[in-house]
Amino acid sequence: MSRLSIPLCLCLLFLFSSGVRAFDNAAGTAGSSAGERVPVGGARDNPCTPAKLLDNHDGTFHCGYCWQYGGIVPPYYGAFAEEFEANGVACGIQLVLTRFFEYPSGPLDAYVWSNEAGLPGTVLGVTRGIDPGPVALFPRHSYHDLPIEAVPVDGIFFAGYWADWSQQPCGYFLGEDQDGPGGGQPLTNIAPGIGYPTGWTDVSVIWGPTQAMGIGAWVRAEGTPVDRHSWGRIKSLYDETRR
Repeated sequence: MSRLSIPLCLCLLFLFSSGVRAFDNAAGTAGSSAGERVPVGGARDNPCTPAKLLDNHDGTFHCGYCWQYGGIVPPYYGAFAEEFEANGVACGIQLVLTRFFEYPSGPLDAYVWSNEAGLPGTVLGVTRGIDPGPVALFPRHSYHDLPIEAVPVDGIFFAGYWADWSQQPCGYFLGEDQDGPGGGQPLTNIAPGIGYPTGWTDVSVIWGPTQAMGIGAWVRAEGTPVDRHSWGRIKSLYDETRR
């Protein structure tokens, strides 16, 4: 595997740069944080009212994941995605991000994919060149609620993003939930030829056990938004029995 394509975990960066003691302190602080909401240029908490937010994490984030250099290949090798289930229109994405020192930030492309055998399939929609705004410095994690091109969804779909770090170090990292209640399907799209299985793979294969990532989907109801672990899911089943 090329040195340039090594997948990065922010906690490991702290280990290599600051020693084991600094790593332990940073991980402990980040693990107990629910994330810090910081101003994001032009964005709102709800980017497409009256949408509702679907997510799979428990609100605590420990480190952050990122691919750079050879791990990034257009159009979206090196992307991250989470699975959701809803009936309506996906019109926004929430990302929980953190950064390491003052590395340059950069835009991202937000994606919505169909479900094909439990993995992201056809691209249903892509919104390119989104500026996530100012990102919190690790061990803090900031929430970024971003409008995207509206995409109809019906059942299981995937939402996520791709950032082009092929020519520079990672400008920010995606927050990850190590010990939440589960229910997420945290995936990354691995580029060919870097020593890992190519294509969509659970992030746990690369970075170790992960329950969910800091990705949420804002869905505007045309019907009832469905979260498999929510009242929305129960109500949708009830509505179906009345048809």
